[in-house]
Amino acid sequence: MQQNTSIKLDIRLRSILEETCQQYGLRSLLLADHDGLPVCHAGEISHAGMAAIAPELIRVGNHAARLGEYDSITCIALILEDSHLMVLRDVEINGTPYVLALDTTSVPPRIKQVLNTLRDRIAEAMNAYS
Repeated sequence: MQQNTSIKLDIRLRSILEETCQQYGLRSLLLADHDGLPVCHAGEISHAGMAAIAPELIRVGNHAARLGEYDSITCIALILEDSHLMVLRDVEINGTPYVLALDTTSVPPRIKQVLNTLRDRIAEAMNAYS
């Protein structure tokens, strides 16, 4: 029964990520755990290794925000050599830290709202299959 629930959750998470990719024209979208290990993804992951270092990049970004006397950061954006824009955001879902990594050509409008909505949809799916 546990394995069946896990498969259903994976299918639901992939569906949420694919819908988000289509809606905002993303090349790919990755959900990783706090260690940067992939949980689920949609699209062609060109820079899968980015998830592994994403938690550290986010920590550096948060430290830079504090040094710059900003209250917080919305996300980290990296411009990669091959015209990819990697947007990284740490999120907490049901008390567990995760990382979202978006591979895109441009930042979607209202990115903070997009990321928060995505986080909420993922949490809802995880709660439904827990």
